[in-house]
Amino acid sequence: MISPRNSITVKISLLVLGSTCLVLALVVELMYTSSRDLIREEAKQSGLNLVMSLANQIEQDFLVVAKAADHFASLVESGTFGEEALLGHMKRTVTNTPELYGSATAFLPFRYKPTVERYAPYFYKSDTGVDFVQLGTESYNYLEKDWFRVPVNTRKPAWSEPYFDEGGGNTAMTTYSRPVFEKGSESSRGTMKAVVTADISLDSLNRLVNSKRVYSTGFLAVFSPSGRFVTSRSPERVMRDTIFDVADNRKHPEAQDIARRIVTEQSGFYDIGGGITGVDSYVAFARMDPPGWSLAAIMPRAELFAKIDDLRNKTYMLAGFGIALLVVAAALVARSVSRPLRLMARETVKVAEGNLDVDLSSIRTSDEVGRLARAFTKMTEGLKDRDRIKDTFGRYLTQEVVKRLLDSKDGLKLGGEMRELSILMSDLRGFTALTSTMSPEQVIKFLNRYLGEMVDIILDHRGIIDEIIGDGILAFFGAPEALENHPELAVACALKMQLAMEEINALNEADGLPHLEMGVAVNTGEVVVGNIGSEKRAKYGAVGAQVNFTGRVESFTVGGQILISAGTYERLSDLLDVGQVLDVEMKGVSGKVKLYDVKGISGRYERHLRDTDETLTALEEPVAVQVFRLDQKKMSDQGEEAGITKISLTSACVLFDKGISPWEDVRMVMGQSSAGHTAREMYGKVISVERVQAGVEGLVRFTSVSAPAYVLIRRLLGNGRRSNGDP
Repeated sequence: MISPRNSITVKISLLVLGSTCLVLALVVELMYTSSRDLIREEAKQSGLNLVMSLANQIEQDFLVVAKAADHFASLVESGTFGEEALLGHMKRTVTNTPELYGSATAFLPFRYKPTVERYAPYFYKSDTGVDFVQLGTESYNYLEKDWFRVPVNTRKPAWSEPYFDEGGGNTAMTTYSRPVFEKGSESSRGTMKAVVTADISLDSLNRLVNSKRVYSTGFLAVFSPSGRFVTSRSPERVMRDTIFDVADNRKHPEAQDIARRIVTEQSGFYDIGGGITGVDSYVAFARMDPPGWSLAAIMPRAELFAKIDDLRNKTYMLAGFGIALLVVAAALVARSVSRPLRLMARETVKVAEGNLDVDLSSIRTSDEVGRLARAFTKMTEGLKDRDRIKDTFGRYLTQEVVKRLLDSKDGLKLGGEMRELSILMSDLRGFTALTSTMSPEQVIKFLNRYLGEMVDIILDHRGIIDEIIGDGILAFFGAPEALENHPELAVACALKMQLAMEEINALNEADGLPHLEMGVAVNTGEVVVGNIGSEKRAKYGAVGAQVNFTGRVESFTVGGQILISAGTYERLSDLLDVGQVLDVEMKGVSGKVKLYDVKGISGRYERHLRDTDETLTALEEPVAVQVFRLDQKKMSDQGEEAGITKISLTSACVLFDKGISPWEDVRMVMGQSSAGHTAREMYGKVISVERVQAGVEGLVRFTSVSAPAYVLIRRLLGNGRRSNGDP
């Protein structure tokens, strides 16, 4: 007689029971985790949609109010109003604009009439209609109010911080102020005569915001740029407390950072824990422009996951009941169960070996085994999707490229297309040669700091990084998503990269690393862009003559400089601040090529490089240096004697015994360190050459200066004398 321990029924019962419990638990937890992630993503989208929709609605109200003030201000500028006509038009404007709470026309002293110092009629809505009050009184000195002083001082329209208008509208409000100039004058230089205002009541805004529901206990709030509550479900907080005050009260380690993000970032969705409300929550927020406020929706996490948590508990309860029944029925169905179990075990081995092509179609039963088989099949389909996405992320880097691949079934297909792009190439001047004097730890530390900042800037400007080779970066703009303004984005990105070098060099100096400068080139032209490589390894990149041409342009840059080609300049000439225009000869290019030294850009991405004092100081005695020439980043073995006659923090005049050519790269050494290794070294590019009686004098623009050399240069500048008429 077979012992119960050895009975196939017992064994199968125990096997089915154990396997089912294990697999069911895995499936439930996988589904639970996936569902939570899905709910969170849906909450993120719904939260952002809610705040963006409401923010857009509020923005429209603000724009309507601002437009009403602008329209009336233009009428005041274009003609002369009598008092009766002025007051009549103001009253009609307030009456006919539902979004408008009140409006004033506040004249500068003695500008309304020579005999009247202050004149500021104000109409506002009340329970009885539209009321009138004269603000130009002793009790209400509008000349000292922010809504009047700011546009007078800046000569530009402005929205005020929220305030309580005691003695005027007698309510909490924010004001749009539009300066008015004398007829026929230009607003930037003309005579200002008045300020036209348009008010929005915070009470109506508070009612609108609080009318929106966020689950049962969630809420919406509006914050000013300083973090002050503009609206709140707790009226006592409005215009009294700030989000930073609330963050301090919570004693949460990240509360202040969360508050700062809400009032400074354009939009976002974050897990804020209990940092703001004391209850674990998410926050979705968006900026409203105008007036620069932030609208935030607080979504309690417990309410968000209440249904899925309840479903999880019920699932485990049902699973427990099913397992109990399975134990009773296992002895009766042992033989029918053993075959599908063997089949499932075999398929499980295939999955463990990495083969996700599971076939359990022969298991057609509707009992727990069949359900388990179908759940197992569904799980493997999910693993296939995960592996496909993982493979995609392994081959591509940017979100735009990944989206393009996932949205298209041909996303991974090799091939390309001809398209006009703007290509950016950057390189640290003298870095390759300088690494020979740096430890590996210093090289890695510097590159991680430098590339981390540069990559973030490029991605912020919707650029695609093609390659990073050492300290060099190749990126392009205008693909895979077509961008009409790709030249503007590329140049704005180059300017932001150059401006970021100041902070990087400050950190380098604090860490004892060399002062380095970067050259950036931008070129616009047609290239082939697409998936390049093989089926096993590919990248999304650009190739063509214009890419090579960009590299040649970059070779002419000096530290801190941005050179663009004529193709880029023609697209942006009205926006660019250009310094020197260079006529250079390039290898493989017939004739001379014009290159433009960009100092700044205006328009949407306005930014400018900071002016640097490059005035040379003449030295009482030339400073002897050893000069080593660099060819294709390879340094010559023999040094040449030369002397520095004039110097600044960015460049030097060097007297050479032998000839030197423009655009040559050189390494200059001033003395040796105590350990015998070169310490006072500088890398630079010769940008101009002049033959003098004593030899050849070249102007060398520094691209990299070691810390000891910087100390010596500063000492030389303190002992030297200014060069008259030098650049």
